[in-house]
Amino acid sequence: MNITELEKDVIRVIAENEYSDDPGDPVWTFVIEDNTDLHSKQISGVVSSLTKKGLIDSIDDGINSTIWLTANGVEKYKLIKDE
Repeated sequence: MNITELEKDVIRVIAENEYSDDPGDPVWTFVIEDNTDLHSKQISGVVSSLTKKGLIDSIDDGINSTIWLTANGVEKYKLIKDE
């Protein structure tokens, strides 16, 4: 499965942030905006694409929503983390 550079960036941010210790831990969605140069429409598109690919999942909407890497997402993260 091919993923874009923006998708790689979002996967890394979800996996490597100050709010979690494990790449599969859920984090608040604002972490993506705070740790990338993406604007909200770009984030929405990347998150949608990664969800369709089965690499991330989320719950709730708005400021209380959380996002995490699925098991497949964690495996993809392990492959790209050092790129």
